[in-house]
This record gives sequence, structure tokens and C-alpha cells, in this order.
Amino acid sequence: MKKLALILALVLALGCFSVAFAEEQSTIDRILQQGYINIGCSLSGMPMGGYDENGEPCGYDVDWAKKLAEVLGVEAVIIDCNGDTRMPMLTSGQIDVICANITGNLTRAQTIDFSIPYLRCGVKMLTAAGSPYVNIEDLNTPDAKVAVGRGTTNEALVLQYAPEAEIVYADVFTDQKLLLEQGRVDAVFEDSSLIDYAAGTSDGALVAQERLYTSDPICLGARKGDIEWVRFLDMFVSWQISSGWQAETYYKWWGTEPTAELTALW
Repeated sequence: MKKLALILALVLALGCFSVAFAEEQSTIDRILQQGYINIGCSLSGMPMGGYDENGEPCGYDVDWAKKLAEVLGVEAVIIDCNGDTRMPMLTSGQIDVICANITGNLTRAQTIDFSIPYLRCGVKMLTAAGSPYVNIEDLNTPDAKVAVGRGTTNEALVLQYAPEAEIVYADVFTDQKLLLEQGRVDAVFEDSSLIDYAAGTSDGALVAQERLYTSDPICLGARKGDIEWVRFLDMFVSWQISSGWQAETYYKWWGTEPTAELTALW
């Protein structure tokens, strides 16, 4: 009897293990079975994400989201999120992947997983066309005026590399850009996504200088614990870089060539 009871207990345990294992379906298998993927995109600022004239989501991140769905052969369901909601929405299962201008860093990596970067952003310098100022060190003269936000990385860079320049404080990028367009300052320092877009939509009046002063990796975000899904996302991003699709899509939205070089692993 004891032997029979032991066998029955073993059979029951194996059965429970099999059920539990079956319930732990991988993300990619679930997406393929259901025929759609929920992708979190931030739709509050172009060119990363916004809405077109028909009220449909558009932008660089939205193109990446649609490309991911296309490669998977499923429908893309774009769900609006922001900096505060994107990680909770991912960990709670409301979305399958973050494609919302999120920087991969070690703090966030304790909560979610990241793909390899599909974009790199950093601080760049915006000037008027024909400006003699090309690098930040060129501005190290009392004759130069620079618009930056107070207490920002941009301000710190100017204070470090061009301490002789006159700083004009304007916390909003649109105000900084207006000062430059009016000729009241000689340069603006901001995130490259804003700088490149401003230059690309200025009909040649403004120039995004090539040098990138910082480099932050923008990645796809995935829930922890599904390495198969993260590996697929890595390969997906890599192929879009090596094929040239990433560079084409960047030019489509910014009107300039990508400054930061991305690494294709496959």
C-alpha cells in the first residue's frame, strides 16, 4: 500500500508540474496564437510618436511597432503610454512590449528586460546655417550666446566646456529654438531627437551639428523572465539596423542622417 501511495503521489505531482508548465506559455507563442500584439508607444511628442491628420498614431516608434507586428505576422495594437505608465503597463500585462522612447539603464533593468538599442539619443548642438560655431569649445568666448534650460545637463556642458559664453536661460525647447531663429543666441543644446527634428524641418535654416555629447540607448522593453522573447527582440532590432531600414526610418521622421551609430549583432 505504501508503495502504491508513493506512486500515486508521484503521478499527481508530475501532473501538477505539467499543468503549471503548460500555463507558463512564452510571450511569443501567445502573441502568435492570439494574432495580435499590444505595443506601448508614447504618442505625446513627435517625431517619436503622435497622431496624423486622420487621428491615427504615427512617428518613429509607431513605425517600429508596426514593423515588429509585420515581422511576427500579427496585428499591431498601439496603446498610448507615457514615462510614468509604460513600465507598470508592461509588468501588469497590459502591453507585450514597450516601444516608447525608453532609455535602457541598470536601474530599470532590475524591473524589466531590454533589447539592444534601436536608437541612440544624446545632447547635440543646434545653430543657424553658416554659423562659425561647430563645436561647444568654439563657444568659449564672451561674444557667444547659448540658450539652455536651467539646471540641465545642457547647462552643465556649457559651463564646463564654454565657461566664457553668455548663457540665456529658456526652459522650453521651443523658446530656445525661437531665440536661435531670431538671432538672439548663437547655439542651443538639447536632446538629439529634438535637435535633429528641428533642423530637418527648418528648410535648411538650422543645422544640427554632428557631434554627440552624450549617448543614451533607446531600447524595446520586455517583461522579465522570458529570455526567448528578449532574444527575438534583439534579433528583430539587429536585422532592421543591418538592412538599412532603421536609417531610412530615421531620415523619414527627422530629415537628417542618424548621428549615433547602432550595432547590428546579426
